[in-house]
Amino acid sequence: MIFDTGIAIKYRQSIDDAFSTILDKGNNFHRFLAGLILESKMLVRVMPVRKINASGLTGLINAGETNDKIASERLSLREALGEVYIAIAEETIDTGGQRGCEGTFIHEGRHAYDFAQTIESFSNADVNPLSIFDPTLYELELEAHKTAGDYMLQVAMEEYLDEGLQLMILGRGEDGACFVDDEGIHCRLRDNYGLTLDGNQGKFASKLLGLEQR
Repeated sequence: MIFDTGIAIKYRQSIDDAFSTILDKGNNFHRFLAGLILESKMLVRVMPVRKINASGLTGLINAGETNDKIASERLSLREALGEVYIAIAEETIDTGGQRGCEGTFIHEGRHAYDFAQTIESFSNADVNPLSIFDPTLYELELEAHKTAGDYMLQVAMEEYLDEGLQLMILGRGEDGACFVDDEGIHCRLRDNYGLTLDGNQGKFASKLLGLEQR
C-alpha cells in the first residue's frame, strides 16, 4: 500500500491504525484482505468529501495504463491491486474516527479486492476464458456490505453494532444477539442503490472501470 502525496500525518496515522486493528480483530478473510492490500502497491488517497461524494471511493488509477497491462502482461492479484486506488473522505476520519476509517477500508477494500480479481482474470482471459470474474454492481455491493457486517460482529463493540443496525446491515435476534441481516442488506441495496437481484443489477465491474479483455 502506498499513500498519495500531501496526506496529512494525522490521516496517515489513522489509516495505519485502522489496518492494524483489522489485522488484530478481523476474521480470516479480513486479515487476508488487509495483508494483501498492505503488501501491494494499491494507492490510498485522502480527499474532502465534496470531491468524492461518499465516505470512500474505489477506482482505477489510470484505466488506459491498466488496459495496456491487461493486453501485454499476466497480472497477479497483488499486481492487479496496484492498479487500484481507495479514496477516503477527510470527514470520514474527522467525524467517524477509527470506526469510520476501519469501516471504510473494510467496505472499499472488498471493492478493491473484487476489482483486482477482475483485472487479474482479464489479463489471463486468452488462456483461461472460463475463469473471467466480472461481477455486477449488485454483487459488488452485496459482498462489500456482508464483509462490513462480518467485521462489525467481529469487533462486537456497541458503537459498531449500533451502526450496523442503523444501516440495516445487522439485525438483532430475540436473544439479543446480532447477525448479518441478508434481508436488510437487500432492502438497503434496493432503496439506497436502486439495485435488485431479479431486476436492475447495475453495470458489470469491467464497464464501471472501463476494462477490456485481453
